[in-house]
Amino acid sequence: MDGIDPDVLLEWLQTGIGDERDLQMMALEQLCMLLLMSDNIDRCFESCPPRTFLPALCKIFLDETATEAVLEVTARAITYYLDVSNECTRRIIQVDGAVKAICNRLAAAEMTDRTSKDLAEQCVKLLEHICQRETLAVYDAGGMHAMLTLVRQHGSQVHK
Repeated sequence: MDGIDPDVLLEWLQTGIGDERDLQMMALEQLCMLLLMSDNIDRCFESCPPRTFLPALCKIFLDETATEAVLEVTARAITYYLDVSNECTRRIIQVDGAVKAICNRLAAAEMTDRTSKDLAEQCVKLLEHICQRETLAVYDAGGMHAMLTLVRQHGSQVHK
């Protein structure tokens, strides 16, 4: 956590127009690295608390202008939070429309495009985590339909 100001990181996550999208991407990559490499997750959660960072991450999914590359890293960051604590799930479902936005991005995935495919795979992981605590939220948001459509239309491309 040395050298990274969590307030600046959060501010950069909340940007996303034009050149600021680059700052957002840098912040997302930094956050992923912090979560992935942290040897003390309590200290990490103290400096980058899920109560403030998860809503900011979910709002990126609600941004219709967000690129698939940004969304893939966003989904990865959310997944890292959930890997550590499924309690974080409630922070996600509290953001109105977030689960629906994740489902919509999954449904719109183009499996012929590498970035889009990576995003779809991250969305599947994310929805799987959310289902462990909030199955109804995923179902109500169209998650089951999005997942079945993905398997039906792209099953041979998804399984390695």
